[in-house]
Amino acid sequence: MRPKDQTKYNAIINASLELVKKLGFTGISISKIAKQANTSPATIYIHFKNREDLFTKLYTKIRTDMSNGALQGVREEMDIEQVFKSIWINSFSYNLNHPDYLIYREKFEQTPMMEKIKPEDFELYNYVNNLFQRGVKEHIIRDLPIPLLVSFAFFPIITLLNFHFEGVLSMDENHITEACEIAWNAIKINRLMTL
Repeated sequence: MRPKDQTKYNAIINASLELVKKLGFTGISISKIAKQANTSPATIYIHFKNREDLFTKLYTKIRTDMSNGALQGVREEMDIEQVFKSIWINSFSYNLNHPDYLIYREKFEQTPMMEKIKPEDFELYNYVNNLFQRGVKEHIIRDLPIPLLVSFAFFPIITLLNFHFEGVLSMDENHITEACEIAWNAIKINRLMTL
């Protein structure tokens, strides 16, 4: 068996990202990926069992990288609001700098391959769940189902990034900070309402 070559691996990953962006998943074969990566199909099979294995491992890598980017700089001594805002802004910034990852993730999550993925395998998913549970317990975050909180807190990031990439809205630093504040206000308990 030939050893794995990192340069060829990177070319395969980049070719896969580019093809998924252009064609989606149904129009891609191992031979198309090999051609785009300027390598042979046999080289791809050194790194991956099959097409689905390649796509799933790429998705897992992207989610792991996104988690690492989102949690960068989060520290134990930060309060719930600080942690939330740090994760939110880091998530936005990471995806802003990696638009191909965002496109890939969105498309992958619409495929049957997603059925084999467990969200709890990703650090960010667990971290946010624990943060929200703690926030609910400490009466800082609304006592609502976690998926509902996540939807209002983090799903707007995708919409805003799409607006930015399409030229509908330029997401500068002020807009990012304002959007983060709106997301926080959507899930936090309004103290005036509880009096």
